[in-house]
Amino acid sequence: MSRTADYSIQGFIYQFIVTLHKVLQTSDSCTEIIIEGPVEDIDLVTPSGIQAIQCKYHETKDKFTLSSIYKPVLQMMNHYFKNSSKNTFYKLYAHFPNELVGSKKVLTSTEITQILGSKSKEYKTLIEDLNGFSDFAGFISKFEMEFGPSLSDLEKAVIVSLSNEGFSTDDAEEIFYPNAIHRIAELSIKHLESERKITKDLFLTVLKEKKKTAINRWTKELQSFEKLLKKRREQLRDGLNKNSRFRGIILDSNYINDFDSKVVQLIEDFINKYNYKIKLHHCPIFSIISDEKTLNGIWRRLNSKNIIVERGLIAGDLDVKYFLREPLKMLNEGKTEFKVKLCSHESDFKKILDESKLDDLFIVSDEEFDYLTNLPDINIEKIQTKEISELRYLLLLNNKL
Repeated sequence: MSRTADYSIQGFIYQFIVTLHKVLQTSDSCTEIIIEGPVEDIDLVTPSGIQAIQCKYHETKDKFTLSSIYKPVLQMMNHYFKNSSKNTFYKLYAHFPNELVGSKKVLTSTEITQILGSKSKEYKTLIEDLNGFSDFAGFISKFEMEFGPSLSDLEKAVIVSLSNEGFSTDDAEEIFYPNAIHRIAELSIKHLESERKITKDLFLTVLKEKKKTAINRWTKELQSFEKLLKKRREQLRDGLNKNSRFRGIILDSNYINDFDSKVVQLIEDFINKYNYKIKLHHCPIFSIISDEKTLNGIWRRLNSKNIIVERGLIAGDLDVKYFLREPLKMLNEGKTEFKVKLCSHESDFKKILDESKLDDLFIVSDEEFDYLTNLPDINIEKIQTKEISELRYLLLLNNKL
């Protein structure tokens, strides 16, 4: 990933952390927080009006310059120009490494004139849309810029705030903080504004229900990600250490990095660890999200390693009962009919799931499968990591990353 991409993601993470901080700072149940609101990144809706907050994270710019905020100021002025009758207050919350955290900047009419006079093509449309705008004083009275802390310092402040809500410090850092960021990221992409609207009480109620550490593309960017991986590994350990568990694993070839070159070794190592005790272990099911060619290639490569695969095919069609049967076991010889069950997720898995009695289902994908929600009697573990090395660590196949 390029550094430009890294900074872009940092910007989103900073916005999510600021959002969480604002939620936790809310002192009354009347305030509604709209994530990706109709005005700005975060809209706080109170009986007295709306505070529209836009977040910017400038890790590479030591000192603040006016040009670095041209775009957000122009966007806010455009909203004010078209909605000056509404009681909206605008706040730009930005981090610059060498600016005093908590200090504020007030715009002047001279600076607004300078912004409107920019010749940059990037701002041409925004400036044209402000043709005729002259109420500089009115906008200035409703605009404020505050210099915020670094990502690391803001994370620490949020964890303290979570601790003040009754979470233990360890749980706040390792479970509820990453889960809160995951929840905010999920809400930010909802299409309906009503779905992106939360209150502090409701947010904390939902958060307290989640006891598994979220591992995904957003929590990966947090300062404590390796610690979060260790915590998630500990959460998975108890179930993985139980011998008599019937396990299914969904592997998404479109999601996992280096899937083709590393998936066969992953499957082999999983079998060697969790399906070698003939009397105790159950044969795992690997459901592969891929095209048929890729699936058959995995089957062929496992076979070449003397790992016998059961596909449950009779005359080319899936027979679910045949697929789910227990392998014949030759205990005296330490041999079994087959070691792993392999299926196409798209065409086979739902039919298999309906008749199987899985104890655990691991999902390694960023897709949402509605039919897997609230399945009775199945422990579902969603692991959103693209990296095989992290997946191997979480599944106890490696001791180190």
